[in-house]
Amino acid sequence: MIPGDRGSVSVGFLLRLLSIANYLRASPMTKAEHIRRSSLQFEEATVNDLLFPLHSTSEGHSYDIDLVVSVLESLVVLWRRISPAATSQFMASIRKVGKLVDSYLLVAAKDVNMPVSKIVSLSEALPDIARPEHDGLCKAINTYLKVSY
Repeated sequence: MIPGDRGSVSVGFLLRLLSIANYLRASPMTKAEHIRRSSLQFEEATVNDLLFPLHSTSEGHSYDIDLVVSVLESLVVLWRRISPAATSQFMASIRKVGKLVDSYLLVAAKDVNMPVSKIVSLSEALPDIARPEHDGLCKAINTYLKVSY
């Protein structure tokens, strides 16, 4: 029932729907569609749009990193399909997403119960060209090490 046009609803709304679909154990097809639609608008997201509580208390950490990683992986697949004519727009988009992910990593790194594997999977979800410099990633790693050890 949600319009299929890009920008018809905010990426924050789409990501919240995905989080709810995960919580309600929606069908894989429904989740895949929410992931795809969220990835189309992901560069418009803010860090607050990505701060989803983890619905399982057994894992011990606060944020649903796997949800963000799944959207990033879908976005990378979409980027690989882009025509070479759209290279400059692609570079601007991927670098914007790189900054967003590094900012999100900085917030997630402050969670004392966050497993290092989650931080690593999120940081590796982007291709190297998304980070022309690694300052944001280094800050997130430094924060994680200070909080965890």
